[in-house]
Amino acid sequence: MFEDVLRSFLEGKISLSETEQVILRRFYEKTEELFLDLERDKRQGFPEVIFAAGKTVDHVLSAVGKFLEKKGIAFVSNVDDEKKNAIKSRFGNHHIKEAGRLLVIKKEKNSLEKTIGTVGVITAGTSDVPFAEETSLILEELGVLVKKSYDAGVAGMHRPFYALKRTKDSDLLIVFAGMEGVLPSLIASATDLPVIAVPTPVGYGFGGNGIGALTTMLQSCVAGLLVVNIGNTVGAAAAAVRILRKIRGVQGGKSARDSGVNKE
Repeated sequence: MFEDVLRSFLEGKISLSETEQVILRRFYEKTEELFLDLERDKRQGFPEVIFAAGKTVDHVLSAVGKFLEKKGIAFVSNVDDEKKNAIKSRFGNHHIKEAGRLLVIKKEKNSLEKTIGTVGVITAGTSDVPFAEETSLILEELGVLVKKSYDAGVAGMHRPFYALKRTKDSDLLIVFAGMEGVLPSLIASATDLPVIAVPTPVGYGFGGNGIGALTTMLQSCVAGLLVVNIGNTVGAAAAAVRILRKIRGVQGGKSARDSGVNKE
């Protein structure tokens, strides 16, 4: 990524201070109030997602503009109606997809070719679907095939097994649940696939707003159940992509299959 910079430093063409500044400029885009991590996808395999909550409309628009300029795509989470309308107004000539409170803005219409794996996305109830859709949209834009099975909660004991049947060819599962949050444990007990559990702020009374679901998932008796924070749709997608990229040997946006390595 910056071998040429290091070579220039070793050859004495630029100073240590200049080397540091050049590297920082390649990694980040800095404004008065923003410090955007433009190359996070190259380091971590998952891009920076602009967190809209708490930012002004101008901050969000500026960040989106920079990502579109440098990367051709911008992901924005926790978008309220005001910021969503502002983004659509400013970038109406771009391709925009939305799910829940997530927006994806792109210069090009097409998503990445599906190369890095398959994820099963399961929800306990219909109220969990907006959260699942956010994660699914991120995954699809990053080259993941998503298989969905919604409203599979334990209030009907047959439903989780139907969901497992629909997603059986997946590489891993992401399971969303509010209320008492038991579905991820049940799913994880019936499959050898990795399971990422996402508690959602769905519920009422004692333990409502996702607290009960999070507690249940953290206290699960099923070994190896992975749990993210309440409503953390981005974190669930990032965990899934990291796992898929590792097991499929994906580097620099291409899989080993695409680059001709380890072909069967």
